[in-house]
Amino acid sequence: MIRIGIIGCGRITERFVHDMKDNKSAVISGVYNPHPGSAEAFAGKHGISFWTQDIDRLFDRSDAVYIAAPHREHVSYTRLALDRGKHVLCEKPLCFSAKEAAELYDLAGSKGLVLLEAVKTAFCPGFLKLCETVLSGKIGKVTDIDVAFSKLTPVNTREFEDRKYGGSFTELGTYALLPVLRFFGTEYRQLRFDSVKAPNGLDGYTKTTLVYDGGVSATCKTGLLAKTEGELVIAGTKGYIYAKAPWWLTSQFEIRGEDPSKKEIIECEYRGAGLCYETEVFCDLIEGKRYEDRKLLESESVARAGIMERFLEKRKEQDLPEADLKAVGIWGHRGASYDHPENTIPAFVAAAKLFGIRGIETDIQRTADGQIVVFHDETLDRVTENGRGRLCEHTLDELKAMKMKGTDDPEAVIPTFSEFLDVMRPYCESDGLLLNIEIKTTVVRYEGIEREALDIVRNKGMEKYIIWSSFLADSIRIIKETDPSAKTAMLGCDIIDVKSFGDAVCCNDYHPCDEGMSGVFEEEYERLRDSGRSVRSWTGQEPLFVNRNERRIPSYDRRNLAYWGVTDIFTNVPERYLS
Repeated sequence: MIRIGIIGCGRITERFVHDMKDNKSAVISGVYNPHPGSAEAFAGKHGISFWTQDIDRLFDRSDAVYIAAPHREHVSYTRLALDRGKHVLCEKPLCFSAKEAAELYDLAGSKGLVLLEAVKTAFCPGFLKLCETVLSGKIGKVTDIDVAFSKLTPVNTREFEDRKYGGSFTELGTYALLPVLRFFGTEYRQLRFDSVKAPNGLDGYTKTTLVYDGGVSATCKTGLLAKTEGELVIAGTKGYIYAKAPWWLTSQFEIRGEDPSKKEIIECEYRGAGLCYETEVFCDLIEGKRYEDRKLLESESVARAGIMERFLEKRKEQDLPEADLKAVGIWGHRGASYDHPENTIPAFVAAAKLFGIRGIETDIQRTADGQIVVFHDETLDRVTENGRGRLCEHTLDELKAMKMKGTDDPEAVIPTFSEFLDVMRPYCESDGLLLNIEIKTTVVRYEGIEREALDIVRNKGMEKYIIWSSFLADSIRIIKETDPSAKTAMLGCDIIDVKSFGDAVCCNDYHPCDEGMSGVFEEEYERLRDSGRSVRSWTGQEPLFVNRNERRIPSYDRRNLAYWGVTDIFTNVPERYLS
């Protein structure tokens, strides 16, 4: 049995494992992922006995590997596996450079290894039968190919998170190009891309046109933010082939002619998710069985990489300047709240000491005896060892006696608003550090807290360093009525709602959720970029001190955010961006 190790634990890997169950030539030897817990969780879910974060241990147990890592890592993992003497089945796209693709195939050949790009449609019986039909001359000479692959995808998913290699064409173009290169060849004369941008600047929809000698041409449509019929039409001088959506799961196609009432329907097998077919071919090649189309597959793979390369070159020409990336400011969300208990003096000081930090965000509420303290949740249970129930039902002395979870630091206690300001004052005065104060009034309506907090800030002479924010528009209105010169920001999830409520109370800035920045029209982003307002984005996806070992830390793509009009981000891990 051929031992196949898995690199990566994404969605496609789930289907790969399922389709491998019926493979008579191979067995899964283990799974590797560099991120803590990912390989273990995947292995446990799918009954795989071996998992590791050490890729050499996976190589030691494997004859071949299946690479389903993010696109940007395909080349490095493929080269590493080939250097270790392992056969490679790599998810599409193999790479984004014709030169690199050719080098990888040459490396595999020089070592007597199999390298196969996992384009499942290329190996399924339906598509092979379709190829046989076209090459038989049954529809005459092929003059035009029209092919589409689209799926509606949120912009906060994997397909859009990679600012360099994400987008609709790099995600789906491999499939769309398959019939074009198969029937027209790899020597096209003209290549054109027309793209509609997604909110983050990547392509949400791309139409690719290839023109060949003799005037024959092909159109490939790929979309993640626009939907079209996913069909394949191959036009010939005697008739045409029609494969209905989703054509890439080729289980049926029709041969049609001039008379619409007469058509031949071809039915073919299609098992599981279709990955079984590519794996069977992969195993046959490893075992030395003849596969007549191997050189054809390699030449098509190199050609696709070259087309991807040209697409990325064009997109780069239209990219945002580097200055936009550098302009996005970093704020400590509840301080440096990944390495220190949130909203405590150690978290605030750690954040304030980071070179280049623009500000610190925190939250205020009122105790049972009328003191304003710094704390986020309305209840105490999540972050304290011995606190229960609502904060507003406890006195300041009771709160001061509570222990924060996960630490014995005597400084890590619930501070008063005054104590917070006193500690931050030197950093504000020497470094220009700004402080965002979120007024927590949506669950418990602390009447009068806005004016009380303003008075505390005034008494300390720190007005120019403060930005007041709240999810409750009424709190922003009270701040503005009490002190028209105060800087305010409307908090919310969706940028459209944040703008609507914020403008109604004359706020200065907007504080939307990062996920709420997506899905609006291009003109809205242009207006935000040109508005002169600060747009500070926050996220609920980053782990905090109390759950830092349970969740992977996602990474902000500041270029995407800059494109949306975001000027600053609130992050639990400011040290990641400023260290």
